[in-house]
This record gives sequence, structure tokens and C-alpha cells, in this order.
Amino acid sequence: MDKPEKNSELTFLQKIVLLALDDKGWFGSSEHKIKFGLVGAILFKLYQIDRIRFVDDEVIVTNAKSTDDVILDRVLNLIKSSKKNRSLRSWIQRIVYKKLLLRKTVLKQLIHSQVISREEYTLMVVFYQTKFPLLHVELKRKLQEQICEGIVSGNVLSDEDIMLLVVMNNCKMVRKNFGGYIQYIKIRGRINEITQFKNPGTETEEVIKLLQTAISRAIIASNVSIHV
Repeated sequence: MDKPEKNSELTFLQKIVLLALDDKGWFGSSEHKIKFGLVGAILFKLYQIDRIRFVDDEVIVTNAKSTDDVILDRVLNLIKSSKKNRSLRSWIQRIVYKKLLLRKTVLKQLIHSQVISREEYTLMVVFYQTKFPLLHVELKRKLQEQICEGIVSGNVLSDEDIMLLVVMNNCKMVRKNFGGYIQYIKIRGRINEITQFKNPGTETEEVIKLLQTAISRAIIASNVSIHV
């Protein structure tokens, strides 16, 4: 097998999916929640590139032009085709349940880049499980170290970094990635502090706070529906 490229550049969405997997390739406790976190991240990217904005907790399309990204365009096209305005939480739930193959597409990108592989297990020829073992260990370790350094150093984080922490915190990804670190308690505490948004300093931080609330509520609502 060819060795994965050392200079692989991950997109924001690829980073999220990679960090949601453990090194053996299982989503584990993130399996259900990551669907909502990923949609929240997509809406964040659409906001960043001025395709949507949030007005009174509703999602409004401001520019319907293609983003040249297949994943972002799937979500943008769904929102712009709607005949009524919806709340942010409602859109997150709707996009998840529309089965737009968002996570599957990101996984395919990671497989194509030889960052992960795909293995399928069958049970009694009826049930099957799929896992995505890590091929490019160095790439994930480097990403984890970069995130850790940004958190612990106390330096100003980018908007994308903060959104990544929001997704990790809501989708059971913090212990999975940093549980083995000596500074885990400090990392955990800093992430909680950062994602409380006690005093959002910018409009984008206000938006990330809205997204965090919507992701959290969508996950809670989905857990209730699963167990009813």
C-alpha cells in the first residue's frame, strides 16, 4: 500500500470527522451526536463565506451562488429551496434527517486521501458494522497537538478553532482525543470555559454561541425521540 502523503491538508469538516473517530476507526459515543455537530459546522462555514446569516434565530440565505464545495452546496440548496423560514435548531434537525450523506462524503474524502481506510464486518449475514481505521497517525497527532497548544497557551483562538471546540464538546470528542494527556483536566476546563461564551467579543462569536445552543438542543431532542 502506498504511504499516505505527509503534506495532507485537511478541510475544517475533515478535521471534525477525523477527530470524531478513535484510532481504531470507531465513532463510539460520537456516532449519533456527530451528525448534528457536523451540520452545525457546515452552517458555520456557510455563514463565514457570506451565504447565510441568522436573523432572530432564523436562517436566511443571503447569496445562493455555488460555493464550489459539494457538501456546502447540498446544504445551501436545501435551505434556499425551502418555502418557509425555520429556526436554526429546526434546520439542523431537518438537514440531519434529510440524509444528504454529509458525513459519508467527508469519510470518502479521507479515504481517498489515505488518511483512513474502511473495513466492514458482517454478523449472521444480516447485520454489519463499518469502521474507518486510521492510516495517517502522524496527521491526527499533529492536529491534536495543535488544538491542545492553542487551548493551553491562552492565546487568542481563531473563529474556526472555537467552532471546532464547540463541536468536540457537544459530540463526546474531548476525552477521546485528550484523555491520555497529562494536562487533560486543564484542557477539559479550558474548553468548558471557552465554550461558555460569557462575554462574546465579536459578531462571529455570537453566531457560534447560537450554533452551540442549537446543536445541543437538537441532540437533546433527538435523544428524547430515540427513547420514546
